[in-house]
Amino acid sequence: MEFSDFQCPYCAVAMVKLNAVLKAYPNDVKLVFKQFPLDIHSQAALAAAAALAAHRQGKFWPLHDAMFADRTHLSRKTILAMAGAAGLDTKRFEQDWDSAAIKQAVAREQAEGDKAGVDATPTVFIDGQKYNGELDLDAIRPIIEAELKRK
Repeated sequence: MEFSDFQCPYCAVAMVKLNAVLKAYPNDVKLVFKQFPLDIHSQAALAAAAALAAHRQGKFWPLHDAMFADRTHLSRKTILAMAGAAGLDTKRFEQDWDSAAIKQAVAREQAEGDKAGVDATPTVFIDGQKYNGELDLDAIRPIIEAELKRK
């Protein structure tokens, strides 16, 4: 599980590393992405809501990837363009994006992170345990292997 912020430069680097982990363990590792927009990033909450709105149409990961790819230019206009390019029904997307339910979902994920002790992004948990090490595949492989043996 990763608590992340779409404007965080460290989160963008982490995604590249976590994608390598997912590729190495396609059947054994699943990534659960949680919204944790930081106040220091002006468009992070907007992007978090957009990601959850895209999820309602089964397009979370395409919008996720697009927003991280252009994380320094996030705005309502650019995110809406990304959503259209990702194949979302933009009218429905905007309705969901602006809904109270989506805002509440972002707040719930943030509260979950607060409760778990998240104080920075990215914060990663492996099988429920906070992981503070490097996210490179070589560094994380022994932890994953130990968890797989334990199961």
